[in-house]
Amino acid sequence: MPDEIAVKDTSSIIQVRRIVARADQPSVFEKLTSLVTTGKLAFPKEVLKELERWANPETQDFPLEWARSNAPLASVHSVPLETVRAVLAEVPEILDPDKDGVEEADPYVLALAMRLQNEGYQVTILTEERKDRPDKMSMNTACGVLRIPCLPVETFLSRNGIWRRGG
Repeated sequence: MPDEIAVKDTSSIIQVRRIVARADQPSVFEKLTSLVTTGKLAFPKEVLKELERWANPETQDFPLEWARSNAPLASVHSVPLETVRAVLAEVPEILDPDKDGVEEADPYVLALAMRLQNEGYQVTILTEERKDRPDKMSMNTACGVLRIPCLPVETFLSRNGIWRRGG
């Protein structure tokens, strides 16, 4: 097992589609698959469920295809319900009040990261959520409260030699 694990949230998977040219996306997702295969990249199964809820059946969706094909390995780490409860006790504002009745991935991403951190891994959450609202805490802020490092996916891709803007 690796010492470092990055935990992707839904926004970071979708962000690849936004920043990487469509022609380059298969290569980027292939390199991300290599990280999943070596145990250096993970996400809870709730991330895949979120991607499926927002999928557009009219177009090829590389992020969703990637998540589906990698979910068996990427979601190998269980997320104990008591850890999700601990996250929500510390940062209840992570839940979006506009999504009442929908199971959100954010608390599970945070709980997975906490679990892995407690097991001795160096964990980084990959998220694009940086803006707090009066009724919703961003993932970036929640990571700060929980003392979990976080990065935007563009920085992660660059630092891992996967993709760099303009080159």
